[in-house]
Amino acid sequence: MKAFALDPDHCLENELQKAHIKNITLCPAASAEQLYASVGHEPGDLVLLHMEMPGLNGLDVITQLRKQNSNIPAILLTARTPSEQMWLRAASERSVALLQTPITAGKLQYHLARLFEQTAPAERNPNPLQVSPVDELRNERGRLDVRKISAVFDLPVSDIAKCINVPRPTITKTPDSKAIQSELHNFERIARSLLTVTGSIKGLKMWLHAPNPEFEQHTPLEILRLGKLSLLADWLDDARLGTPD
Repeated sequence: MKAFALDPDHCLENELQKAHIKNITLCPAASAEQLYASVGHEPGDLVLLHMEMPGLNGLDVITQLRKQNSNIPAILLTARTPSEQMWLRAASERSVALLQTPITAGKLQYHLARLFEQTAPAERNPNPLQVSPVDELRNERGRLDVRKISAVFDLPVSDIAKCINVPRPTITKTPDSKAIQSELHNFERIARSLLTVTGSIKGLKMWLHAPNPEFEQHTPLEILRLGKLSLLADWLDDARLGTPD
């Protein structure tokens, strides 16, 4: 895999070596301008850069790359615990993952798998939203579990029933019915998109609880409680896959 990296001090190269990661060929750039030129004129698979750099913010660099109509996936590294604002900014950029250092092979492969899941060509992956289930939401039989959804989304089961427009007794008595599972799938779509961006349940929950300017400062959880489950799932799929409005 060929990765462009804003790495004037060879920090990223050293971190990858320490983590014994050998399947990535780094093409280091000494400046943001050099990185923009490289991404714009050479084939590559990935961009790697730190969030905090002297005089630069990694998300600002990604935003500038997007202005060049570049869809290349990017991994942003941060040594700090990501703030709520940082998660939200990362979530607004398509094909971007936020990874807290130190880098490990497991962490990197996790984020790479999710990034390339969302950017796979349509002919190889006709339905990228169905690539893999979200294990945190499924039981040992592989079925979407209402109580697991309740725990991850911080929503009472009664609210989940309202979100999918069924009576509370129905969702507990026949949770494995085809109709219930089909409706619950929208929760999985939301979780998959948020985990792709944030990489963690903690990040998912932070996004759900944060007032969002896209929703007139309502939190996404408030949008869910208004019965807009499918709308929120569609919006996140569009953001994750870079689909035009």
